[in-house]
Amino acid sequence: MPVTVEPLAPAEAIQFWKGKAPVSAREFEAMNAAARARAFAVSGLAKMDQVGSVHAAIAKALEDGETLRDFKGRIGSIIEQQGWTGHKAWRIENIFRTNIQSAYMAGRYRQMKRVAKSRPYWQLVAVHDRRTRQTHLAVDGLVFPHDHPFWQTWYPPNGFACRCVVITLSERQVKARGLKVQTEMPDTIRVKDPATGMESFVTPIPDKGWATNVGEDWLAGLTPSEMEGMRDVQVPTLCRRGDFADDSCKLPISAIDPRHIHVVKERDLLPKTGLATEDYVRAFLGEFGITDINGSKVINVHGFPVTVSKWLFTEKTSGEWKTTWTDKRPYMRLLARAIQDPYEVWWRPMDHEKTGKMYFTLRMIRLFRMPSTKEVCGFSSFSLFGRNWTGATAFAPRANRSQKAIYEQAEKERAGMLIYRESLK
Repeated sequence: MPVTVEPLAPAEAIQFWKGKAPVSAREFEAMNAAARARAFAVSGLAKMDQVGSVHAAIAKALEDGETLRDFKGRIGSIIEQQGWTGHKAWRIENIFRTNIQSAYMAGRYRQMKRVAKSRPYWQLVAVHDRRTRQTHLAVDGLVFPHDHPFWQTWYPPNGFACRCVVITLSERQVKARGLKVQTEMPDTIRVKDPATGMESFVTPIPDKGWATNVGEDWLAGLTPSEMEGMRDVQVPTLCRRGDFADDSCKLPISAIDPRHIHVVKERDLLPKTGLATEDYVRAFLGEFGITDINGSKVINVHGFPVTVSKWLFTEKTSGEWKTTWTDKRPYMRLLARAIQDPYEVWWRPMDHEKTGKMYFTLRMIRLFRMPSTKEVCGFSSFSLFGRNWTGATAFAPRANRSQKAIYEQAEKERAGMLIYRESLK
């Protein structure tokens, strides 16, 4: 009986691509290289619906194994509108091949990290033909440990339309093939041109803007990871002079105008148990208008671009749901509202109890009340620091806390420098 073999879709590459949020070219340019691993833009496209169409076409190509011709057919109207034909046709191939390669290599990075214990050495392999750049040929065949800094700079793709790949090797394979494991970053290297046979000396440097690791940046990138063991550092309360009309920039919660306290309806609170983890995450994403569990959206959090997606609540390396945020499950919608529409934003230090390292965090706070009272009955806060986040929530009706306890706990969140307060003028 004949055996039929059907190719499997590259799950990690698809996951990587679906985690990219379409943004404008202007927004993309404002991001650093690591942040761009979570965003997608097309130079020359000003309309976001066009950017979204190209993004969706690449996703389809990954899912169904479509070709460049298929891709061109899907975005034919955009090609016609932009005039990407004739001598400009190279742009379509560049968009297709560069982004497909980035997705495959990001997925490959995750796979290789999973087997790093048994296959701890990685080798960069370039294509030997007249299209390959000399700088890429210079690092062809080099072998480094998987955790060497070399891969932070030289993990492919290393430029537009780069075709370099990385293969994993066991210690036995390294010895059998007579390979040398490098320990120092490469300097000047002699390179032989495949087309002419001429030799030259090259200083290997990735193409401008490509000295990054798309796989590593994907697993960190714009979506912060929840960090455990963060503690507040006690600091005096300060406010930017002239920014706030109050004599003190920290009004007691009891003195806050009820208009600043958001009303919580019963349906805003989720049950502590009984729902699948995915349902709690959907509730959070829904506050940002994200209806697909695999969807994402780039938001501006007081000057910091952040991708909102399910990756906020997952282990970046395994993709499994984290369990550390389960105490916040009933208040997922409220946590999202603290990010979207904070009452106050504070800049304050926190330290990590295990490492002792101090972080300066951006803390967003939103106060809540039930329809039957004007008093605060709960709060949510979200602290953002670098590629990490931590959250705090408390709510009297569900947690059986007293009004005094809610006030005291919320006041502890309000310290450091006040940089924003909601205005009702």
